[in-house]
Amino acid sequence: MKFVFSVFLIWRLLLFISTGEFSLSSWANFDGIHYLSIAANGYTFDGRFLPLYPYLIKIFSTPFNFPDMYLYSGLFVSNISFLLSLMLFYKLVKEDYSEKVAKESLIWMLIFPTSFFFVSVYSESLFLFLTLLSFYFAQKSKWVFASIAGFFLGITRLTGMFILPSLIYEFLKKEKSNPLKIFPLFLIPAGLISFAVFCFYKWGDALYFIKAHGDLGNSRSVDSVVFPLQTVYRYSKILFTVPPGQFEYWIALLELSVFIAVSFLIYLGWKKKLNPSWLIFSLLTFLLPSFSGTFSGLPRYVITIFPIFIVLALIKNRLFKISYGLISPVLLLLLLVLFSRGYFVA
Repeated sequence: MKFVFSVFLIWRLLLFISTGEFSLSSWANFDGIHYLSIAANGYTFDGRFLPLYPYLIKIFSTPFNFPDMYLYSGLFVSNISFLLSLMLFYKLVKEDYSEKVAKESLIWMLIFPTSFFFVSVYSESLFLFLTLLSFYFAQKSKWVFASIAGFFLGITRLTGMFILPSLIYEFLKKEKSNPLKIFPLFLIPAGLISFAVFCFYKWGDALYFIKAHGDLGNSRSVDSVVFPLQTVYRYSKILFTVPPGQFEYWIALLELSVFIAVSFLIYLGWKKKLNPSWLIFSLLTFLLPSFSGTFSGLPRYVITIFPIFIVLALIKNRLFKISYGLISPVLLLLLLVLFSRGYFVA
């Protein structure tokens, strides 16, 4: 674990220096502001954000009482969650692959262009930690602990609900002779169901946490399915009509490129026979936002799809690895600087 800790510290320091911003508030732009608001004031209108992450922020800030404590608490939760995620990720990969693959997978995750969201005031790091924890316990056939992690995952992000079919597959693969052990897994949906009950009493609509996404004005559909090819066509029109001099052109290009690249990596994961339960979770987590009619936010959402980084490590093509190793860090620093200065990048 010394390798993991050392790499994390170097990466984190480089990101901090690269922003050129010594105000920590730049790490809480956009969604971060809403998480801090929920932590400080409870739910008012931010129902699209599930409760575990902002409530952890509140818990860690409660013993203290000075300005910006919620911000510091949010950064603490994110950074500790990500460090623990890296340790779990490294351990999980080493159980099926070599140490070299485990180290490469970790590096490819760290230099992904939007990996800075893991240590911003966003829920991605907590979501990744709980995902890995759930799969880790499942691989050890500790279904109660896997279910508890899955329960909390379901109240971190909406896509956390996809851990249930993934763990059911893993259970059926491991426990054919002990079918009664499956019952703890049905604890997993209880978290999201309880939040739906809260939404019903708070806003009069149990599905408010889904419908609230449609109010963002980013063309996201919440009441119908839009097939990704239709969205690809829409993005193609944007790239042919919006001048390259506009910022929106490059964000559209980034979102479309991420969709194509991750689609290919998940396919490669299937070809390379990655753990099927990981791939089930990856595919469902990837498709939910992809079927919403927009790829907005997708470059951030995909960083929690951990199998894609294992696939990157398994690719043998030297030219590809050199290209990724050179281009991705440049994009990471560029997007981080833009994000820290208030530009929406994912």
